[in-house]
Amino acid sequence: PTSLAFAPPSSIVGSKSSAFVQQDVRTNTVATSMVTELVTSDILPSTLASADGALASLSSSNLLSFSDQGQNLAGIFFQASLLPYLCFLYFLSFRGNRAPNLGNFGWQYLLLFVLGTIPSGIVTKSVYGESLANVDWLHGGAEALLTITNVLIVLGFREAMTNPNYTTSGSKYGAVPKIVAGVGALLFAVACATGTSLGFEVHSPFLFGLGNLPEET
Repeated sequence: PTSLAFAPPSSIVGSKSSAFVQQDVRTNTVATSMVTELVTSDILPSTLASADGALASLSSSNLLSFSDQGQNLAGIFFQASLLPYLCFLYFLSFRGNRAPNLGNFGWQYLLLFVLGTIPSGIVTKSVYGESLANVDWLHGGAEALLTITNVLIVLGFREAMTNPNYTTSGSKYGAVPKIVAGVGALLFAVACATGTSLGFEVHSPFLFGLGNLPEET
């Protein structure tokens, strides 16, 4: 230490650099041995295997749901009718047809109902092993979107036939029907995302049984 104190600056720097290099080598050696031990132990392979199994199970259940919807008769009709329906919406929006704005929106909203059956069908198949039609609370939610579609179409075209001051761009109802339709779609999406975690079963009643007929009937 005394000789280093009187040594030239370059020799002091060289000594410190050598010490740092040796310390880095020791640190890297310890880190390498720890990684090797983790890889060769049972912890990492078992963790990776369980994660692999979960992903495979999730992928296979989703694939089964898509395949079930795509290959049955309803799925085939859905695929075949999508393009003609899009053409219908295109020509309905043509200004010369003077279709009411609210009624036109109702026909477009029907697409939301159709698309909404896809995630809800995946949920019912992967969680309950049932088709959408057999899971009461989700099937009721999907049918509620169809009910909203019907109400929008009826309100729009009824106004066009009965209101003498009717214009294709405006409506006496304002934006209220569209806001209600948006809230309905949002509630259905929330139900699809969280309903199973809230403990809903296959035959849990839609809207907790509100409006159900008495059991005696």
